Amino acid sequence: MSRSNWLNWRKTLVVLGLLIFLHFIGALQPIESQLQKWFGLVLSGLYHTGDSSSQNCSVDLEKTRQQLADQTKLQADNLELSQENQKLREYMNFFSSRKNQNYLLAKVSLQENFLDAAKYGQDLIIDKGSKDGLTTDLVVLDSQGLVAGKVVEVKDNMSRVCLLTNNACKLAVTVLNNDRTIGVSTGDLGLTVKLNFVGQTEKVSVGDIIVTSGLEENIPSGLVLGKVSQISDQENDVWQNISVEPLINFNSLKMVSVILP
Repeated sequence: MSRSNWLNWRKTLVVLGLLIFLHFIGALQPIESQLQKWFGLVLSGLYHTGDSSSQNCSVDLEKTRQQLADQTKLQADNLELSQENQKLREYMNFFSSRKNQNYLLAKVSLQENFLDAAKYGQDLIIDKGSKDGLTTDLVVLDSQGLVAGKVVEVKDNMSRVCLLTNNACKLAVTVLNNDRTIGVSTGDLGLTVKLNFVGQTEKVSVGDIIVTSGLEENIPSGLVLGKVSQISDQENDVWQNISVEPLINFNSLKMVSVILP
């Protein structure tokens, strides 16, 4: 170590020793108190600045969350409106080919037992009733013109629609085969549709289309229900045991049309 460095080191030690001595005898207490007060003010300012920044971040975060929620709701509303407009266009396209057919559009307010798989009596509640000209036993269609069911109960401003797969829903139908076989469709445990009263001599095949026969009052002919999915014959049975697969997606029904007399 050089002589100058050694002298500087000795001076530093002397100063530190003097400061320690003055601290113990209390000579530095006024200066130390002032320094403590000053450091306290600085730390307090830093704390309040940090707390204010934290509060501002919380406010900004809540504002961002609210904006995101508003945007999500707006997107959902626009999507629902777009889908509803698409359904309206589909209804217009379908009925443009049936210009003499009167119909009424209705929204589905409720699908009963939709969340309870153990219950198969699923009916629709629609927002149109007797004040709108509806009566019982009118046929109900989706936007593609597929049969969804029949009106079974009517009140002033609402009606109950029995879905095809419901046991209580019966329709006079025709098989689009060579013989134009007629029968009666009825729901089967809320899962599928049975075609009843078709004799053993009738030639019905899997894949044949089932449509309304027009033999019921106020229900026109040619409206599609589904197609034959299974045929099981028993030797001693008078009637064939025919299952029909509905072509409609019941779970997507948000709007329907009711064919008026």
